[in-house]
This record gives sequence, C-alpha cells and structure tokens, in this order.
Amino acid sequence: MSDHVSHFLENGHIQTAYNEIGDNDTIPLVLIHGFTGSKLDFANQLNWFAQDRRVIALDQRGHGESTNQGPYDFYGLVHDLFGFLDQMDIKQCHLLGHSMGGMVAMRALLAEPHRFASAILMDTAAEPLTLFPDKIREQLNEIVIEKGCEALLEGMRNQTQNEAVKRSMDYLGEAEHWRRIRVKLEQMDPQAFVELGACLGKAPPVLESLKTLSLPVTVVVGEEDTPFLKPSELMAAALPLGRLVTIPDAAHSPQYENPQAWRAVIEAHLTQSP
Repeated sequence: MSDHVSHFLENGHIQTAYNEIGDNDTIPLVLIHGFTGSKLDFANQLNWFAQDRRVIALDQRGHGESTNQGPYDFYGLVHDLFGFLDQMDIKQCHLLGHSMGGMVAMRALLAEPHRFASAILMDTAAEPLTLFPDKIREQLNEIVIEKGCEALLEGMRNQTQNEAVKRSMDYLGEAEHWRRIRVKLEQMDPQAFVELGACLGKAPPVLESLKTLSLPVTVVVGEEDTPFLKPSELMAAALPLGRLVTIPDAAHSPQYENPQAWRAVIEAHLTQSP
C-alpha cells in the first residue's frame, strides 16, 4: 500500500500534514523527509513497521501539504517538530531523519535528547554540505522564484539517470516515480527552496556536539551516495552509541533503491533499541 490518508494539525502558526498508521503501545517511529521531499518519500514503507508500533511521517514546513510560511531555517524546523510531538502527545519516539531531515533530527536530539528513545540518521551530514557551486545554486533559485519548484522537473527528467535511480523506478514504476517528484516540487514553497538550500551549505556544524549523545543511533548511507559517505563515517565515529550501516546497491534513497536491505536495517535498529 502506498496511499495514506493525510491528517492535519494546528502547530503554532502553521498547519502540519502527516500520515499515521498503527496503534501499538510501543514507542512510535517518526520519519522526517529531506530537502524537496515530503511524507511521500515513505509512503510505501509505513506499513512495514505498523504491525509493531505507531508509525508517523510528517511534512516539514514549506514541503508537502504543510503550510508554506517562512522564515525557513533548521532551528525553526526543530521547533516545528517539537510542536508536532506535543500536539500528538508523543512523549518519546524513535526518530528517523533523511538527508536535510537528518540535519533537523540531529539538532532536535541535541536540544532535548530525553524526548527520543533512539535515532536513525539516513544519508545525511553533521557539517555543512556544498552540493552545488554557488553560481548553479543562484541559477536554480532564480528559476524557482520565477516559475515555481516544479520548473526543475524538466531538467531532472533530462539528466542521465544513474543505476540507483533506475532501481527506484523499477520498484515504484517509472510513471509513479516521476509523479511523486512532480507532486513534491509542485507543493514546495520556492522560498523554502532558497532559504533551506542556503542552510544546507552554511548551517553551523554539530559534529562535535554529537559526542554528548548517549542514545542508540544507527547511521545509514547508500554505498553509492558519494557526498554522504565520509560525513556518515564521521557521525558514527562521534556518536558514543553510534553504528554505521552502508547499504549496497543504493544511493541517496535506499528505501526505494534497495528496499529490502533498508527495511532489514531499520527493523534491526528498532529491535535492538529500548
């Protein structure tokens, strides 16, 4: 099953959209998507874990069906996450953060570690990342401000697709793969693209601070996700209870590029954590 009913709650000055499945009394699993993503990024995966626990995927501010309202920065997204957990009456959860969602998750873990039983940091980094040269990023910003984020879709379609993306298409089907990307881009606030894109490259690092965390953390990275391989090693080494798992035949979205291997890693983490 990949279609879930969207729920909405008032979260401070915004409305947060989320999917929820399962009602077991065990500690829930909360999943946070990355930059230009949404809860759609976990649409096929929620059912895998819902037999044993409550599973929730939310849309961060400026993404998906949540409110498009700035300003946008990582600590604002952390504030939104805590507000969401409060409104949902979730006293403690397992937290999975993917890419930018992992950057938000780390800052949440450091701010209020008692609220989390464990964490999974997936294809992310504790230090700033420069994925595009400044000139390219400025050009992309101009495009989305003028035409909306969906204007990026044509360029994405015209790129040569790597093997990991082809595996994702094989899993979802090519039409569904591109439909989800189109929906996510259409829903995203262009201002969120500009401001959070800047945060990815300039947010203060938190790598040294990770040494203070005493909860179990699994760092997950696709073996083909080159920009995130070294950052993942550094995070796992810094975390006192950190463990690094590299997923073969996967890049930035292993939940689709090698779904069964990814599922096994997440299930092992949840089984081994309190």
